[in-house]
Amino acid sequence: MPNKAYALFDRIRTAMLVAISSFTVLLCFVQIVLRYFTFLSLRPFSWGDEVLRLCAVWVIFLGISIGVKQNAHFTVDFVLNKIRSKNIRKAINLLIDFIVIMTLLVLTYYGGVYALSNIASSLQNINISMAWFYAAIPIGCVFEVIEYINKLMAERRTV
Repeated sequence: MPNKAYALFDRIRTAMLVAISSFTVLLCFVQIVLRYFTFLSLRPFSWGDEVLRLCAVWVIFLGISIGVKQNAHFTVDFVLNKIRSKNIRKAINLLIDFIVIMTLLVLTYYGGVYALSNIASSLQNINISMAWFYAAIPIGCVFEVIEYINKLMAERRTV
């Protein structure tokens, strides 16, 4: 992946995460204030909890790709570290990355199908399609696939 395209992708993803996280903190703060100042006849937004859940889902699925980028995900490599040959270890790591990418592509497909099948249904307290919840799955998986491809390309350049 060309560096400029990847840099743009990274900035867009970071901007999305910052915007959603900031909105989540602000909405959560407002909900708490409204909940505990009931003597002023203020009430929390009826839709607030649903939107907070929606934001949490998006932050999680977007944040997973940053974990891939920073190689921060938990791995069990006890057996892999016992293999003495670097070439065999590289081959096994490549196979693992390939399996993960294939799994992410399957999740992308079925997540997209599921999101599209829920366009007509909406949240209970606000007129937002449930598809927005489920769209985080395919979009997050695509972001992860991009990170894995970038990782594989970076490893190839160092060889």
